[in-house]
Amino acid sequence: MKKTNKAVKDRKAYKKMFDAYMKDNEIRKDYESEWLLNEFARELQAEREKKHISQADLAKKTGMKQQEVSRIERGDQNAKVETLRKLADGVGKRLIVKLG
Repeated sequence: MKKTNKAVKDRKAYKKMFDAYMKDNEIRKDYESEWLLNEFARELQAEREKKHISQADLAKKTGMKQQEVSRIERGDQNAKVETLRKLADGVGKRLIVKLG
């Protein structure tokens, strides 16, 4: 029971700290950019694996290097919208960008 209470307190403390950081526009923008790229990377990898496409095969389809596909999937490399579109096309999906 003590661990559960500590976990709840830790989550509340984290949320309070996170909310404070998100009030800083620069931090919030950086966080949102990273989150979007990581979300794309997760979806790309899931779709690629679902269709049994290797990173090397996706790289060939898109004219990229396998290492670049890997870095993007790991979230280790920022990518231009055109690159994201190529990757989405490579797994048979469309890249949709919209304003919120």
